[in-house]
Parts: sequence; structure tokens; C-alpha cells
Amino acid sequence: MAKIQSYTISLVLATLLSLLAASQAHLKIHIVGGSYGWKIPPTTTFYQDWAKNQTFVAGDKLMFLYTSGMQNVVVGSTEDDFATCQQKNVVDILYEGPSTVELTEAGTHYFYCSVGLHCERGQKLKINVNASA
Repeated sequence: MAKIQSYTISLVLATLLSLLAASQAHLKIHIVGGSYGWKIPPTTTFYQDWAKNQTFVAGDKLMFLYTSGMQNVVVGSTEDDFATCQQKNVVDILYEGPSTVELTEAGTHYFYCSVGLHCERGQKLKINVNASA
């Protein structure tokens, strides 16, 4: 009887682990800007154009490739701050490159660089994160 219970528990655990692995198989690490990385872009729409080809899902991660001291990543919370490159409602500022941000919830997310006029020159990213794949 103990062997049957042990086998049943093992089977249930294996099934749960398989389901968990399958449910997280869609999770992805997005390298912001692809091979270009996170720096002043060649055009002001560069990062938005890059994002158009991506699908972001809660649980995914964004990796910002940049040199510490040369760039940073402001995690903003409002459309107004993003549009005007201000820092009135900041969630976080990341200074150590490369930086990784986990997209923990669905909705609109804002990221930009606050060094010099980098944001005004297009070093900013607005994405919509889906709840599930």
C-alpha cells in the first residue's frame, strides 16, 4: 500500500511539474532593441518600431543592454512622464547595465533613459503586456 501511495504522489508531482513547465514555456527574455541594445537610437521611433514585432506576456523579461554610467533605465508609471521625459512618477531607476526587468502584470509599461537628452532623442519604450499568451 505504501508503494502505491508513493507512486501516486510521485505521479501527481511529476504531472504538476510538467504542467508548470508547459505553462511557463511561453515566457521569454526580450533584448530591448535587439542587437542594437539600449542607447540613443538612430531614429526617434526605433524602439517603438522594434516593439511592434514583439509579443509581451506577463512573466516575460526585458533585458536592457547598456554601459553603466552612459545610460540608465527609468521605469515610469504614467503616459505623461513618458511623453514629456519627466520623472514625476517613477517606479524605479536602474543604473547598472545590463539590467533585466520582469513584466509582472498586464497593461501598459513605460521605460526611458534619463541621461541628458537621450529620452527626447528617442531612447524610450512603451509596451503593452498581455495577461497570457
